[in-house]
Amino acid sequence: MRNLYNYLTLLFFALLSSALVTPVLAQGSEPMLDKNRLSIGAGISHNSVGRADETGFQFFAAYDLEQVNLIEGVKSSVEFGLMDYGFSRDSTGIWGTYVIEGPLGEQVDWLARAGFDIGDDSGLMFGAGLGFTMDEKSQLRIEYVVRDDIDSLQFNFLYHL
Repeated sequence: MRNLYNYLTLLFFALLSSALVTPVLAQGSEPMLDKNRLSIGAGISHNSVGRADETGFQFFAAYDLEQVNLIEGVKSSVEFGLMDYGFSRDSTGIWGTYVIEGPLGEQVDWLARAGFDIGDDSGLMFGAGLGFTMDEKSQLRIEYVVRDDIDSLQFNFLYHL
């Protein structure tokens, strides 16, 4: 639990410092971030390490990168979050990933992610899944995410601000 407080404190100071620095950098020009591209989310996950399984949770934020156009019709974003894997030892981590997402149908999208997890399972992380659009502002996601030691089946809710 102590690690969770350390990560939350680190996240708080990172957000506070970016809130103080961003207006100075943007002074006299356009804002650096567009609120309309920001999303927040939360979810639960079924996590596995060897034969041990636990249920965990996570909170995250996403920012759409409209200027990055890798493939026609594919959106990209960056996501940052805090995850508690649910194991009896302090099992938390902060993570950041680059996400691409494209349409499969009218309300169904595929998505893939790659990034880093820093915490009890530090290292690379990769994932793939499906997003189900509920309305223009919200999406349900199911994803399978692989880290160095922990594999997760995740159910997340994403809300576009």
